[in-house]
Amino acid sequence: EILNNLKKEKDLNEMKSRFVSMASHEFRTPLSTILSSLSLINKYNELGNKEKQIKHINRIKSSVNSLNSILNDFLSLEQLESGKEVVNNKNFNLFDCCTTCIEEMSLQTKQAQIINHQSVNSKANVFLDENLLKKILLNLLSNAIKYSPESKPIKVVSQINKKHIIITISD
Repeated sequence: EILNNLKKEKDLNEMKSRFVSMASHEFRTPLSTILSSLSLINKYNELGNKEKQIKHINRIKSSVNSLNSILNDFLSLEQLESGKEVVNNKNFNLFDCCTTCIEEMSLQTKQAQIINHQSVNSKANVFLDENLLKKILLNLLSNAIKYSPESKPIKVVSQINKKHIIITISD
């Protein structure tokens, strides 16, 4: 039993190390975007180009949201490991939840990149932890945006059948 617990502890530490490494890499991208956008805003302010200023302000907002999401992922992992993560199931509309997440992530899309949402019987209420589902959707959408080429659509299909809720994100 002690050897089994030791192995579990080693596996957990290895997973934490990989997560910290990945997260530090993930922090660098939005921070670089924020710094470059601030420099460009300053430049465009001198030139009086309001439209480009707004574009870069939106990039900063998007990057800050991305950093916030990464921090929330850290907190979620820590809560899961400590047993503090509490599932708060409630009734909510699946389609509306997906739509809200898509609208939030649309601010982070690349040029000419769109997110299409198709519903297959998903306009009904479901009984789940809405916040947990949102974290999952935002993470998957963020990855799809990040790793898809410009002008390539991202497709989200939400579906409810008799036994399952199925959400597919493809890029």
